[in-house]
Amino acid sequence: MQSAKFLTQWIVAVQLVVAALALGGVVGCGKTAASGSDATTDDSIATGTDDVGAGDAPGHDAIAVNTTQVESTVISPVIQINDQGQQDQSAIKATFVRPLDCTATAPCPLVIVVGDYDPAPYPLYTDPAKKLAALVHANVLLFNLPGTGDGAQQSSGTNDYGGLWHMTTVQQLYKTQSITPGVDKTKVGFLTIGTGIVAVTAAFDAFPSDLASVNFVIDVEGPVDRCSMSQAPEDDAKKIGPGDGAGASDSACHFSTAPHSAQYPPAQGGKPASIICAPGAWPITATGSGCDDNSWWIDREAYTKLQKVGARYQRLQFKYDHRLPSYWASRLALKAMASSASHYFALNNMPACSTINDADCATLESGGQSCWLSGSWGNGLASAPYGGADFQAISWDSLFSEVLPTYVNAILDTTTNPKCK
Repeated sequence: MQSAKFLTQWIVAVQLVVAALALGGVVGCGKTAASGSDATTDDSIATGTDDVGAGDAPGHDAIAVNTTQVESTVISPVIQINDQGQQDQSAIKATFVRPLDCTATAPCPLVIVVGDYDPAPYPLYTDPAKKLAALVHANVLLFNLPGTGDGAQQSSGTNDYGGLWHMTTVQQLYKTQSITPGVDKTKVGFLTIGTGIVAVTAAFDAFPSDLASVNFVIDVEGPVDRCSMSQAPEDDAKKIGPGDGAGASDSACHFSTAPHSAQYPPAQGGKPASIICAPGAWPITATGSGCDDNSWWIDREAYTKLQKVGARYQRLQFKYDHRLPSYWASRLALKAMASSASHYFALNNMPACSTINDADCATLESGGQSCWLSGSWGNGLASAPYGGADFQAISWDSLFSEVLPTYVNAILDTTTNPKCK
């Protein structure tokens, strides 16, 4: 992997990304985005108290994108849940963002956003999603999974943390929204942020025929197993540490791929120790299911379920992960995709269908490049508890307007980025 061939592939990949960014219509920094034309007043809805990653990154102004030809419409799809023969339903709080010229006769791709466990996507991402829609000329669906969302924007039903309620919602929204007028049903995929990947991969596993036609998955720093999902900085007051919790085994945490000290390092350089499976860490605090509760976790671990994903897959990993202390979740995700049915998978700007090791990254670093994403827009999403002194938070606005357009365009471009296996 340290060969001249690899470096040549990497340089070509970077050049393609730069070209895609130039074609994305991004306007220079330091200006205010134009207001959009909304079919409803959902922009006026309160965004709640959680502002993780919100606002502009320090020292970086929001870019200007003309969204006057983009509208957002509040929708309320109802999801039917079959839980062991018992019928139930969830009223989903959502908004559908679309360019006005995406019509039944001129349909556009659809990006279905599945958010992290905190904060909920709707309505927080509405304005950023308008910029993404304008830049990539695609529809964007924002919704809150059952039992999540703030106040009046909370979807009804059970928050089962990627279980039956969540995976069924992913499946049914894909089926119903992909046939909406103005949507090109051959170009529909998911954008997952953090734990959003849990519900999406669970849906691929549970409903393989229904999701067989999904075109792509863009995965922003999703945890892949029970150890990365439950990881948290050491905090005695919250009962996180000093040691790992029950169930933090070699097999559960994939320590055969990378040792414990590499994936979840001890306190060093002013950064806290990374603790896994602690009783005081999410989601154990919310569910009572420790890492030793195999029956609960096995349905929610993305690592095994990524191997069932046949869609094109793009992993994004910033210099500073928004929750984790290392890059091993990304490497495990690529390892899973390498044994999947997917014909295309990539990490950041790396050559497609390649797995990247420390030596590769060291070679790139010595040449002034990096395996991990950063830019004028920042180098990680908040809160990044293991970020260095140079940590600069990426705003949601910048994520959707300055980072994601490149990768949405690239994953849809099967001519420039054809099958690689």
